[in-house]
Amino acid sequence: MSTKEFKIIRNEIRELRMLYKNLIDKIVPLEEPTASDKSAIKKKEEIVNELSLLKTLD
Repeated sequence: MSTKEFKIIRNEIRELRMLYKNLIDKIVPLEEPTASDKSAIKKKEEIVNELSLLKTLD
């Protein structure tokens, strides 16, 4: 293949990536996290042991 053919293929791939990105953005819109989401992300998680988990589930 020649350099010209590779450039054409590269441009087509770039266009396909942009089309795919736009499609995904329409299907799954980007949302900003809420205040509770942000605090849950920053909060240090507490690790429980198996015994306390089983007591809670009983």
